Amino acid sequence: MKHRFLITITDTESFRQFTLNQIFKWIVGVVAFGIVAAGVATWFYMKWLEDAYDEAKLRQKVLERNIATLEKSVEGLNLQIDERQKALDRLGDRLSDLEILVGEKPDANFSTPTRVENVTLSAAQLALLFSIVPNGEPLPMEGITSAFGWRKHPIRKTREFHPGIDLRAKRSKPVWTTADGVVEYAGYHKRSGYGNLVIIDHGFGFKTYYGHLKKTSVRKGDTVVKGDLIGLSGNTGLSTAPHLHYEIRFLTRPVNPYWFIKWKKESYRTIFRKVKQVPWESLIALTGHMAAQALPPSSPPARP
Repeated sequence: MKHRFLITITDTESFRQFTLNQIFKWIVGVVAFGIVAAGVATWFYMKWLEDAYDEAKLRQKVLERNIATLEKSVEGLNLQIDERQKALDRLGDRLSDLEILVGEKPDANFSTPTRVENVTLSAAQLALLFSIVPNGEPLPMEGITSAFGWRKHPIRKTREFHPGIDLRAKRSKPVWTTADGVVEYAGYHKRSGYGNLVIIDHGFGFKTYYGHLKKTSVRKGDTVVKGDLIGLSGNTGLSTAPHLHYEIRFLTRPVNPYWFIKWKKESYRTIFRKVKQVPWESLIALTGHMAAQALPPSSPPARP
């Protein structure tokens, strides 16, 4: 026991003795166990961190794909918004023109749907306008042989103003009235050179002339509706070949029938720019008043 430290631990009943060498071994064992345990715990922790990192990277990739998809969607939505805005701007410009024409005062404080609804209420007015103002073809179109304006007369050989338009047509082609009205004249008109002629008074200052007919199928005083048959094309009067002389007059002054023939509801504003002789604003205001008077009440009257 020489050169050894002896450590004695006593209590009331017993005692134990340890040498320093035993204590040192015990401490070394505890430390070694702690180191091994810490190493194992560290390994498991690093493994968990590695798995968590891989999962985080996978989630990051999914998020990046989702973000890219969302960015494309946002870009597409922005393009759609830009297109819609441009369409609304164009609609606003058109609405302003249309509102002026139908007698509505453009008001930027109203939303576009409200303004569209206000203008749409004038659909009856537009239908009325197309029933009383000459429009469309008076017979099946096969071409124009002589336009409106100054020309050399084919028979007199003098320079004269042609107040209408000559439409190519074979004999006996049906000729229709281009608006509602009353027959003012139907018969042979020698003084004008139009031969068999029908003149229809449409009211509101408009009259139409249908010349060189083979025969007429209406009489003076007859009431006609747009599209009614009024005669057959021919070659009577001062004419070199079968055709229809078609003429439109407003307040006795001839206007170019070409724009009235081309006039369609889908592009009805064109004529307002092309035909300046007609005060369209006042005419539209009048037809608007007439259409409003013709509209049925919004609700039936209450029964007594």
